[in-house]
Amino acid sequence: MHRALSVAAALDDEVTILTSARIHDEANPDPGRIRILPLPLDYGEPVAAPDPPNADPTAGGRLHWAPLRQSGLRRRMAMIAAWIDSHTPDVVLSDISVEVTLAVRLTGTPVVSMVLPGRRDDAPHVLAHGVCTSLVAGWPRAAGAPVPAGAARPLVPVGGVSRFACRHPEPGARDRGRMRPRVLHLRGSGGGVHDSRWDAVPEQLGDVEWISLGGPGGRWVADPWDEICRADAVVTAAGQSSIADLAAADAHIVVAPEERPFDEQDATAVTLDRLGLAEVVSRQDSVDQLVAVVRRTLECSRSGAGTGSGLRQAWEVDGAATRLAGVLEAVAR
Repeated sequence: MHRALSVAAALDDEVTILTSARIHDEANPDPGRIRILPLPLDYGEPVAAPDPPNADPTAGGRLHWAPLRQSGLRRRMAMIAAWIDSHTPDVVLSDISVEVTLAVRLTGTPVVSMVLPGRRDDAPHVLAHGVCTSLVAGWPRAAGAPVPAGAARPLVPVGGVSRFACRHPEPGARDRGRMRPRVLHLRGSGGGVHDSRWDAVPEQLGDVEWISLGGPGGRWVADPWDEICRADAVVTAAGQSSIADLAAADAHIVVAPEERPFDEQDATAVTLDRLGLAEVVSRQDSVDQLVAVVRRTLECSRSGAGTGSGLRQAWEVDGAATRLAGVLEAVAR
């Protein structure tokens, strides 16, 4: 959702965002030009109902999610096709569904797709990559521009697209004179499994201000920018939006990748480690190892001459949304 709104804001033409996510009116930067078409979720109702017998959700391994006789999926695809028929878009950006990518291309509409990190050489990805006019990645050029499986040419790395790209940390936000170091632990909602190792870390760190945001039952804020900018170190998973937003704040980060399909977060963590942009911990590390990594990050943050880590420049946050918009504009012409 954040990436879609950022790219829509960087375009001059009319944009429609087709999504199952809830987008509040105040989040839309230009309601007259950027329209939202709410889509149903791609499973039947009620949500708790089991799949029908012989649902074959992967179509024999050729797709990721297209179960038979699911009303949500049927209505979703019908709405997308009807919208394309009535609005004849110049280009559609898929972020990121193999099934939607294929459905759009089957209408004869040019489609550009995001490519996520990880190993994506399975049959559905190969098929989707092959039908796209262009493929785009939300990571910097230093992370590489491979030819995705099934594609004919390299993808286009545009950098980390962040909703915070228009902001800059205020000088002195990370107060070097503060006696107690401040650690921000960002806990998302995607993993589903609570990593209890981190519960023991604050006590072992000693005299540290530990702030936790997100997670099941945790405190959530709509705009965590100030908390991020004030932290000497941030502990985070390795989701694309999380890394891009932390890069915008030029934060010093400890990355704890969570298990995801196709090893998405592990691949991002490997890239950050290879480029020397973050401290990375594994799911097998002990509490003592986590404590040591956080301490090392705090020492680096508080002893540095500047206020930032250099991640913003290295992750190419500035101009990323505009570069992605440029790819769409080039395809639309």
